[in-house]
Amino acid sequence: MKCLVVGGTGFLGGAITDALLDDGHEVFTLSRGQTVRPRLDSATAIYTDRFGDLLTLKAYEFDWVFDTCAFEPEAVENLLKVVGESCRHYALISSISVYGRYDQAGIDETNPVATATDEDLALVANLLPEQRGSAESYGASYGRLKRACEIKADEMIGSKAIAHRVGLLVGAGDYMDRLTWWVRRIDTGIGPRRIIPAPAPPNRPLQIIDVRDVADFTLKCASASASGTWNVTGPTGTLSDVLSAIIKCSQSDATIQWVDENAITSLGISPWTDIPLMAPTHPDFRYFLDVSVNKALRQGLKTRSLTETIKSLLEWDRSRRDHPLKGGMSEDQEAMLLNAAR
Repeated sequence: MKCLVVGGTGFLGGAITDALLDDGHEVFTLSRGQTVRPRLDSATAIYTDRFGDLLTLKAYEFDWVFDTCAFEPEAVENLLKVVGESCRHYALISSISVYGRYDQAGIDETNPVATATDEDLALVANLLPEQRGSAESYGASYGRLKRACEIKADEMIGSKAIAHRVGLLVGAGDYMDRLTWWVRRIDTGIGPRRIIPAPAPPNRPLQIIDVRDVADFTLKCASASASGTWNVTGPTGTLSDVLSAIIKCSQSDATIQWVDENAITSLGISPWTDIPLMAPTHPDFRYFLDVSVNKALRQGLKTRSLTETIKSLLEWDRSRRDHPLKGGMSEDQEAMLLNAAR
């Protein structure tokens, strides 16, 4: 098949590009040309901004289009005006953030979602052009705008569109560094930094999914000409499972000191940003990392082992230790938490 991957040099877009190339497809990537990936010489690169002139795309007819970086409905509309009529299948990478609240376990695709408000659209209108391609630019509006993207795709091409509501993506190349922070911190946890604080309870629900598994499932849905919406993330485990697996894979001497959640918040240390993989403590986020993927499993979603994901991530991060990570606890914050736990 002739395939277009929008954002094909990014984290998930790159994994989809790799999966398509491995499967023998002809691949074109659409990007702004700001990121380089090792296998781009096997794909045809098209450089332009999706909010700019897309007429270059009219020279091609794509069977499959994979859109990994649409964060607002205009992004979907601009693209589908050019490729929507001729393509056979359009896969939109959406997010589990569309649900907005997670006060019950096992949220599935039938749960209510909220679409963009006037305030969300006003935020979009005030973004600088260079900000529109980054998920971080959309803040609290992110989930509602993702839902607006789903609606726009359905309006324009109907059953040719699918939406994958992806959960917490991890793996080599992850630019958000949430699992990577824990991998690096544990792997370097020696001497006086051997004891590492983590948010209690140890059985805190946690769902992560290897970026390669999302890519494989997206390709499977395209091959089956599937239509609809799926939650796409990993099985529900615990934070303790993940940290223990990192210790084992890295053969680290680090030990985990579990710290009461109230102590964390009372010290002004923020879940998610300061402490990666710790969902916000608000009741609406209690089951943010515990959604149902039963529909995707019936469609053929397969996830690799936690050990395989961590080993791959560990090998990648060991090759880039001079690269500073986003977020994560400072040494001073860790010291405060360890002191609070005594």
